[in-house]
This record gives sequence, C-alpha cells and structure tokens, in this order.
Amino acid sequence: MKKRTAVLKAIINMIIPSLIFYIVYRRWGIIPAVVMSGAICVGNILISAVKRRVKNTHILGLMGLLTSAIAIHFTGQEKYYYIPSLIENFFFLGFMIYLCYRQKSVLHYIAKDFEIESLHKIPEHRMMNVNYLWLAFFSLKIIAKIAGLIYLNFNMLYWLVFIMGDPMTIVTIVLSIVIIRRSWIVEEDD
Repeated sequence: MKKRTAVLKAIINMIIPSLIFYIVYRRWGIIPAVVMSGAICVGNILISAVKRRVKNTHILGLMGLLTSAIAIHFTGQEKYYYIPSLIENFFFLGFMIYLCYRQKSVLHYIAKDFEIESLHKIPEHRMMNVNYLWLAFFSLKIIAKIAGLIYLNFNMLYWLVFIMGDPMTIVTIVLSIVIIRRSWIVEEDD
C-alpha cells in the first residue's frame, strides 16, 4: 500500500503543477503562469528539504522552469518557453545513448526517485530492450516539440508537450514493466 501511495503521489506531483500552469496561463498570461509554477516548485523543494528528501526531479524541474523563464524574458516569444526543455531532451537522449553504450539501465536511473526496491533486483545489463524503448520515447518527444514549435500556436503546443510529457512517461513506464516481466518469463522458460 505504501508503494502505491508513493507512486500516486509522484504522479500527482507531475500532473497538478502542469494543470495549474495552464489554468493561470489561460487566465492571466505566460509570466504569471511561470511565476506560479516557480512558487510551486520552490514550495515543493522547501517541503522536501525539511523532510530531508530533495530529489533530482525537484531540482531539474526548477532549473527547467528558470531557463524557460529566461528564454521568454529575452525573446518575448511564448513558444520559446519550450526551447530549454527541448535542449534538455537532447542532452538526456545523449545521456541515454551513453548509458546504452555502457550497458547501463536507463530505467534504473529514471526511477530512482520512486524508490522501487524490486527494480534493484534486475541486473542493469538485462535492461537493453527497455533502454531502446526510452530512446524511442525521447526521440519522439524531441520530434514532437520541434514540429510543434514550427507549426503550432502556444496553446496547442502546450497540450502536445503535456501529453508527450507526464502521460506518455507513465505509458512508457508501464510498457517498460511489461517488457521486464516478459523478459523474466522467457528466461524462466529457458
């Protein structure tokens, strides 16, 4: 039950700030939305610091938000809000390629904030199919953002990025679990 609560809490922490951002953006504009998101990020970090549980996702979220705010401030273009996250996606894709080259698990790295004990029982070198799934996912995120920046207005781009963000990350995690379970079944049959 504790594991399910932790996973549900992590999902809520990913989705609620995105929805608040959109509501504030639609009502008052991009700058108030960025300020509100920043306040939520800082609040989460402070609460986590008091509990001595600041996670990588908290810091990365705040850094992404700050770089997005800088991009908007200096360009005056709402759509450029997504340029820093696009650059981050490129760096993360490069990091995933490096992990694959080193036969290390992408999922072990991504899921470390979720504290999934059973994941630590799986040897990293057996996770290559899952790595390829994550490589494909991040490649698709990059392609979608580039296409969205070129062809969509901010409102439509927001929803594209949102769907390719948290919901598709959850789908990719579920697919990763399916791949891992199938891998164990095949190995047990051999």
